[in-house]
Amino acid sequence: MKPSQNILLFGFLFFAVFQGLAQPFTLDKAIQPVELKLLADTREGHEGELGIVYFNRLSDSVNYHFVTGHDLYNFVDVLVTSIDGTPLKVSLAKDNWKVVQAEQNTANSQDGIVDFKVRTWGSFGIKIETDEPKNSLYNITVLASPEKKTYLGSAFRSINKDEMTASGTPPPNEADEGGGDGGKTNYLLYIALGIALLVIGILAGKLMGRKGKGATVILVLMSLMPLGSFAQEEGAVLTMEEFEVWKEEQDSKHEMVMRQLKILESERKAVDKAVGNLDKTISTIRKQWDNVKLLYNTYNNGLGKCVSSTPPAQGPSIPSICTDMYFDDNGDISEEEDQECAECFLEARKNFNNLRYQFEKLATIYKCTKDFSNAAISFGDDVSGFTPGGVGGLAWQTQRRNIEKSITELEQAYDNKYAEFLQSLADSMKELNICEAKYGVEDWYDRFGYMYFEFMQEKYRRKD
Repeated sequence: MKPSQNILLFGFLFFAVFQGLAQPFTLDKAIQPVELKLLADTREGHEGELGIVYFNRLSDSVNYHFVTGHDLYNFVDVLVTSIDGTPLKVSLAKDNWKVVQAEQNTANSQDGIVDFKVRTWGSFGIKIETDEPKNSLYNITVLASPEKKTYLGSAFRSINKDEMTASGTPPPNEADEGGGDGGKTNYLLYIALGIALLVIGILAGKLMGRKGKGATVILVLMSLMPLGSFAQEEGAVLTMEEFEVWKEEQDSKHEMVMRQLKILESERKAVDKAVGNLDKTISTIRKQWDNVKLLYNTYNNGLGKCVSSTPPAQGPSIPSICTDMYFDDNGDISEEEDQECAECFLEARKNFNNLRYQFEKLATIYKCTKDFSNAAISFGDDVSGFTPGGVGGLAWQTQRRNIEKSITELEQAYDNKYAEFLQSLADSMKELNICEAKYGVEDWYDRFGYMYFEFMQEKYRRKD
């Protein structure tokens, strides 16, 4: 799938529904949430990661925020810390602010840091509440892993010799060889597993050895908390009475400055400790991202019912002469294997696998958008207080019709993109068919490929 097609899919397809309809949905104009837009981590060794660190003071009993910039295949951690220890209730919202998706409290969290591990599509809300608003300093850190496209597994299996030809007869000089390459495959898999564990161990060691960057945060905070103005007095002749008044003023300013310094020192120590704990937690999170097999057990909280907490059911496996042992985790040719077969299959196999994830994303985004729109309509109907002659009710009815129109446009856009993806899938499978034939597999598409195509066609057909 070309990047331009992705832009069309995730820019145009759902623009109409989200235009003027932010998540979480609310009709309360007093709620003005702060946007936390995730930014790319440009440091070396953090390619593909996203994140943001946000400090604020809690002067009211409730503060609202919403997170944007992540994608369906990012695993997201939301970390909230109370710098001065003031207990904070932290909740996540998806459809509207009144429906809580998950909730934690800093008072009973390890190191005073709440950690939500979620997967979701579209923006989601973070609500910070306290019973004692004392202008307390709090921190929100949102981290998103690089895209992980592994949970669908492989669609291919090693072809049996009796499947090479349409008649089921093994090719000449291969019928009596026996043994196949199963032993070689297992041997190479063990080597690959050992190398992977070694690399993960080295990366984990580097992450655990990395010191926190608390000094930078502290300097930023100090710049935001001025200690007062020390403007120099102009030269002047004073009477003794005026001098006494001036002296008392300076003494008062000095006492105020010393009190502020004590407060700042206390906050500096609290910030330093909080940043140290946060850095330790972030290192642990990054190690979790490296363990792909455990991601779906760890990040099992899919915000909204539209994102499943378990991987989707596997489709039928397709026999192939060039199995996944010839490719690495990124879909490139493995350096440890014979490259002749893989070179023919490389681009077609990449396009095929990418389309599987694009289909899954298309279906998930459609369901999430549809669910959110339906929830917005239901919520609006409940709180608008509609009466036949009510001005507020009439305003909501106009907005309601716009949402319903957007849903119709969404359904049409889905059907168009679905047809486009099907054609791209057919094209990639034709390319695979050419490569299979080149290496001795007869009528691969007619005998095997078409069954998978029909499975994909039915699985992602719009049901409502």
